[in-house]
Amino acid sequence: MTAALAARLMLRESRGAGGKLAFFVVCLAVGVAAVVSVAGLASGIDRGLRREARRLLAADLVVKSEKALPEAVDKALDALRTSHPGTRTAIVKEMGTIVAAPLRGPLPGASALVQLKAVGPGWPFYGVVDTEPRQPIEDLLKDGGVLVAPELATKLHLEPGGTLKIGGHEFTVRGRIVSEPDAIGRGLDIGPRVLTSLSVLDASALEAFGSRLDRRVLLKLPDGTSEAELEKTRKTLSAAIPRESGVRVETYTDAQPRLREGFDRASRFIGLVALVSLILGGIGVAQTARAWLASRLDAIAVLKCLGVRPREVVALYAGETTLLGLAGSLLGALLGTGVLAVVPRLLAGVLPAVPVDAWQPPAILRGILLGTGIALLFSIEPLSSLRLVPPLRVLRRDAEPLRPGRLARALVLLALVTGVFAAAWIQSASAKTGAEFTAGMIAATGVLAGAAWVMTRIVSRASRDRVRVAVRHGLAAAARPGAGTLAAVTALGLGVLVVIGILLVQNGLTERLRADLPKTAPTAFFVDMQAAQWPKVKDLLESSGATEIRVVPIVTARLVSVDGSTGPKWIPGRRAERGERGDRGDRGSWAFTREQNLTYLDTLPPDNTIVEGKLWSDPKVQEISVEKGFAKEVGAKLGSKMVFDVQGVQFTLTVTSLRDVDWKSFGVNFFLVVEPGVLDNAPQMRVAAARLPRGHEQEIQDRLAAAVPNVTMLQVREIVERVAALLDRIGLAIRILGGFAVTAGIAILGGAVSAGAARRGREVALLKTLGATRAGVVGIFAIEFGLIGAVAGTVGTVGGTVLAWAVLTRGMELEWSFRPALTAIGPVATIVLAIVAGIFASAGALRSRPIESLR
Repeated sequence: MTAALAARLMLRESRGAGGKLAFFVVCLAVGVAAVVSVAGLASGIDRGLRREARRLLAADLVVKSEKALPEAVDKALDALRTSHPGTRTAIVKEMGTIVAAPLRGPLPGASALVQLKAVGPGWPFYGVVDTEPRQPIEDLLKDGGVLVAPELATKLHLEPGGTLKIGGHEFTVRGRIVSEPDAIGRGLDIGPRVLTSLSVLDASALEAFGSRLDRRVLLKLPDGTSEAELEKTRKTLSAAIPRESGVRVETYTDAQPRLREGFDRASRFIGLVALVSLILGGIGVAQTARAWLASRLDAIAVLKCLGVRPREVVALYAGETTLLGLAGSLLGALLGTGVLAVVPRLLAGVLPAVPVDAWQPPAILRGILLGTGIALLFSIEPLSSLRLVPPLRVLRRDAEPLRPGRLARALVLLALVTGVFAAAWIQSASAKTGAEFTAGMIAATGVLAGAAWVMTRIVSRASRDRVRVAVRHGLAAAARPGAGTLAAVTALGLGVLVVIGILLVQNGLTERLRADLPKTAPTAFFVDMQAAQWPKVKDLLESSGATEIRVVPIVTARLVSVDGSTGPKWIPGRRAERGERGDRGDRGSWAFTREQNLTYLDTLPPDNTIVEGKLWSDPKVQEISVEKGFAKEVGAKLGSKMVFDVQGVQFTLTVTSLRDVDWKSFGVNFFLVVEPGVLDNAPQMRVAAARLPRGHEQEIQDRLAAAVPNVTMLQVREIVERVAALLDRIGLAIRILGGFAVTAGIAILGGAVSAGAARRGREVALLKTLGATRAGVVGIFAIEFGLIGAVAGTVGTVGGTVLAWAVLTRGMELEWSFRPALTAIGPVATIVLAIVAGIFASAGALRSRPIESLR
């Protein structure tokens, strides 16, 4: 068969099947749009991070530390300046603190928790600082100038030329900070931004012992430095700085590695959610292809009689399926590109501040390849049956295709499972995750298909004599052969499962965050407090009506060894060189590379429970109590010797008890609690917690800012609300993808209805001949589609609830609470959607006239 003849036959075979082929294309397009959206967003952000790498770091290389930089850093930088003449450095320090407006007569001025950023000369080396007014940053920050975020200016009524109190000292507001180069990758800021100079930070006296500052030294190497030389410089600096110092060295080529790693994990997850939509589209493709090919059996028999060989027949229709898959994929790519043009704006508060292009060729190519592959994959079964169509059908219309053998059916099933696994592997970049996803899809599909089968069996065997005519015909229609009930219930149920599961997980997280705190839980924490300042803070809190006031000492120390071991000998990747904290599994290594917070207490708070050993039970040794999870990760047990270094002095402490801590209590808790008397004379600071009178939080913060300006007050409710709002924005993105899955399910239901349009038209005409009105026929269809929606919605909601329960209780260790309102939405909404989609797809059949039943 020549290519020209094959093309003519394909065109001829598609005539009269426009409706079926349209649903083929739509089912596929919905899934491809989801895949392209996710892949394009991930690729766009990664490319944006790499393209803007220098601007995001504002330097070629950065040295980071959460404590004062050791002398080794200064020596390493001096050596670098000698070996690379022209190297420039700039210092940046960031911290959370309280700032205040000027006094209002005898009353303290309004205050706010902010993220203070102090920069040295030369910052930034790359990128542009956007300010109002537009003037050089050096001019705006000189002589005690500060720039404030627009929201802070509005809250405290700050205008250029006004004053702002930082650390109890007044400085001049020179304008507003709109954006700066290195403003992403820090995580969730605790408040609005304030930008100032290092001289202002020094004058404010906020940098004292125990202050929580992020310190960075930015470096700009001589122009023309290659990436290889840059990486060599990073390794040289890392080698010159003791690993136990906790100092990290990064280059611009890393392009915010932790941010990218976190976003990669998130994109793999939502990529699998998008794949659900594509697989549902594949189910629709299989159903539509089966109905379309069933209508072409006579034509296939004629082709065989004319000498076309069976394999050529299969190749002919496989080629047409490929072209339809390509058309659906191209339409989906177009839709996905449109989504990419909108979603970054909707999620501006969640996504990194880098430009994301709507035009993403790699994502489009992935979507087209996956879409076309899924179309062929799910069409294998109906296509393979074409070779069994007997030529005798030309003479005998009742000559049906032979049934494939068991081996053939097994090979088709194996190909289908393998294809789904391959697609999941591509989307998640993990064979294990792909296998788990495939197993989950098989299980969910099996449950939904089983529910649909049970429903049809019950309906077909149940007595319908005592029900109304509309109900009787509607139930019979749902259970009849060829109704497409199985595919519709499976696809629609999977979509509902995804959406309900996501809604319940997000709602559970948000509700947990926003839930009322325990009656004894603090509503505010007070940090960065020197020991001598506690009496003043305590008097202020007591006079303001605060209750449940608790203060604990904090001693910062470095964990040197546990039973002689200085930690794991190997850390994956560069984390070994940088001393970075990796994922949870790396905390054992991380614990040895950064300082730990220790406290000492006579008695444990009520949210701590001893699970092994006894508290302060051995007078012969200096004791320490360790949280059981931390102990497991650093390899400590009862009797272990833990050595800590406090300001150059080492202490050997013996583990005499392990504790279980209720972290959800919001109390002041620690991994490490030392016996009183051991660290009493060590350099230390204080952290306090209290329940503040409702409605008086701002007043107390204002008084605190005036009395002890270096002490930072963290309001639990405000931080929780900020995190919950962020979860809402993330949930929006995932719900959009869940909507793709439901849309695919609805399209499949419409395709099932369209596949039997001719038969439905004859039924409508016959019913009208027997006296049924159009409204009565609509009622019959509503019963049929409502039953499909009820089964899909109920099973999908139950599956989504089980999934959410497992994620919240097993994965996140949160308490589960049943939400009847949300779980009721699933079945009801699915019934409504199924009825509307089914009747809309039946619009052509409903227009059939009674005379057609007599022709």
